[in-house]
Amino acid sequence: MSSTNGKYDFSEKVALVTGSSSGIGAAIAVQFAQYGAKVTITGRNAENLDNVASKIAEVSNGVEALQIIGDLTIDDSLPKRLIDETVTKFGRLDFLVNNAGGSTPNGKLTSTNLLEEFDQVYKLNVRSIVELTQLAVPYLEETKGNIINISSITAFVPFNLIYGSAKAALDMITKTSAKELGPKGIRVNSINPGPVVTGFGRSLGVENDKYYEFLEQFERETLMKRIGKPEDIANLASFLASDEAINITGSLMVSDNGTLVYSPKFEI
Repeated sequence: MSSTNGKYDFSEKVALVTGSSSGIGAAIAVQFAQYGAKVTITGRNAENLDNVASKIAEVSNGVEALQIIGDLTIDDSLPKRLIDETVTKFGRLDFLVNNAGGSTPNGKLTSTNLLEEFDQVYKLNVRSIVELTQLAVPYLEETKGNIINISSITAFVPFNLIYGSAKAALDMITKTSAKELGPKGIRVNSINPGPVVTGFGRSLGVENDKYYEFLEQFERETLMKRIGKPEDIANLASFLASDEAINITGSLMVSDNGTLVYSPKFEI
């Protein structure tokens, strides 16, 4: 494939990337824009979204991203607004990247707030993705587009009761959606990252002064002795979105520097 901006040609394509104000989502949004896509970015932090939009403008010769501020855990109207405003502004939808996700510091049966935490995590990691997918299907069918769900290797190991089971549910949603949507020409895949340098550890209750120790621990538990970067996941997302992955659907793509092979019982 050829493009004036890189390996893939996403010119005339439109992407919606949730949870794109930082980390993996931001890296995916910027890289898609670099390859020519018009991008909708969304998250809870307006300042962070502005920063990502500036990066998108830098790599895309001034193309402006559509910014939508919102919280999928509390705003029930947000999924529909994301789809509607994207299509209204850009006229189509080719790529839906369900990256927004999060965990809770506890997630244990002994937690006094277990069910409250369960509902919150599942709303963000499962329910919102189902709703966004359902709303996006008519537009993705028109463009023969595809869906990329950002899951986790915690779906494969007993890691955190709530978060791990939510990501396992997401992986099954990926497979069943791929089966249902394949006849419509829509591909659906998951990316299951291992440890990546983002702020995710803090959502698990890791204190700021312990964060680098947290990363070093994970680094030791990878086969390649490195922590992934958001750009590593973006590289895989760009491949899956491209026509070079035309024969890949219903797959769970692990990107973990060998963590599952080297340390299959990793824990925090």
